[in-house]
Amino acid sequence: MQLAFSRLPAALQQTLIYALALALSKAFSLLMVPVATHYLTPADYGRLDILQTLADLLGIVIGMGLTEVMFRFAGAQQQPAERQHIAANVLGLALILALIALVVTQLLAGQISHWLPGDITELECRVLLASLALSNLILVPLAWLQMQGKALHYLLGTAGRTGLQVGLGVLLLMVGFGVSAVLMAGLIAAAVGALWLLQQQWRDTGIRFDWLQFKAFSGYGGPLIFAGMAGFVLGSFDRWILAEHIGTAQMALYALAAKLGLVTAVLIQPFDLWWHARRFTLLEQPQGPVRCARRSEIGLVIALLSALVVAALGPWLIFWLTPAAYHGAMQFVPWLTGLAALHNINNTLGLGAMSQQHTRWPALIDMVAAVIALAGYLWLIPHYGSWGAITATALALSLRALATLYISQWIRPLPWRLRRITLLLGLTTAALALMPRQADAGELPIAAVLTLLVLLAAFGLRLLPVRSEHIDR
Repeated sequence: MQLAFSRLPAALQQTLIYALALALSKAFSLLMVPVATHYLTPADYGRLDILQTLADLLGIVIGMGLTEVMFRFAGAQQQPAERQHIAANVLGLALILALIALVVTQLLAGQISHWLPGDITELECRVLLASLALSNLILVPLAWLQMQGKALHYLLGTAGRTGLQVGLGVLLLMVGFGVSAVLMAGLIAAAVGALWLLQQQWRDTGIRFDWLQFKAFSGYGGPLIFAGMAGFVLGSFDRWILAEHIGTAQMALYALAAKLGLVTAVLIQPFDLWWHARRFTLLEQPQGPVRCARRSEIGLVIALLSALVVAALGPWLIFWLTPAAYHGAMQFVPWLTGLAALHNINNTLGLGAMSQQHTRWPALIDMVAAVIALAGYLWLIPHYGSWGAITATALALSLRALATLYISQWIRPLPWRLRRITLLLGLTTAALALMPRQADAGELPIAAVLTLLVLLAAFGLRLLPVRSEHIDR
């Protein structure tokens, strides 16, 4: 088996290892679903989701787009010494931001806890904010491992951290710590993971503090903060409004379906982890635009198929893993998996806009989409609840994808096969609309046939390669 694996293209080997890393991480996380829903009431589960959405928001601000900075500036260098020099400075900036984030967020923790819906305690808020301060010290070294092709180290860094977090979380929940159990487990796992990953990059690049480079990094990563905040509005802020209008217990059903919807992103990520670290390098090579377009099309197809797989299995996962009080979440799963795929497709379409020395265009597009989504939430959620949130998000994400494609083609045209892509998008949307909404064994063949038809269509439209040599080795 090891010999057969070694004969695979290098790109496929790394993608499979990334897939294993994500599969293990998600498997550990899924273990938390039945435990958390057993020990937490729907109202408590809703409170935990509010805290997790806060983590989504502040993680964007604290992160300052440093992962994309690493890929853009270090990834564009052809000489290893220059690549290491830039990576060392990115790590130095990550350390500075981590210290600033820790001090500032702890000073504001009490006020933040009062701003949040759901009666969040100050202690819960402080523990979460301490974990967030360490996020750059995890994400930046992970990005460096991706660029170096160290997929096995990436596997240890991600799956090991998640396994530790879940193990501690289960233990503390069983003891009776409630929501605090999940948060404390996250803090401990983040600290251990950050120390190990820092040591990995330190050995390769060291740490530098070049203020002139920090200025360039800020010009690229700074606008990504606004893009990320817009992404928070598009992906998480609806839960805050839902909590106010339908309560945390009912919102928990939507949140659980959204959590399963994000499994779509997990299935897409093995390809993305390989591709995003290489796309800018390939873009500047001979036939780069054509090769980038073809590989991006593969990522787009993977996103659509992932949504269909999760839509088919999601109701069964909810049925098996959660008490009956949570089974109402099944009805939302197909649509939320589709929205997760659409979110990923936007990133795929945005290569041209991201290839510049700044990221103002992606930030502007995302902010306009966020305004559209926010207006939709405020208008539709009071009348239609969770379905209003889904409708508003779908409209905003669709308009964002179209704008991203237009701007990216204006900046750096890629030879997309748009008619074929549009046809496959239409077929996938129809398949999601027909997906079962309950855990009924009699409807499993319907879900399987719908997924297979879209897969065959992708091959028929030649959006998926037939031979492995069509992918970089």
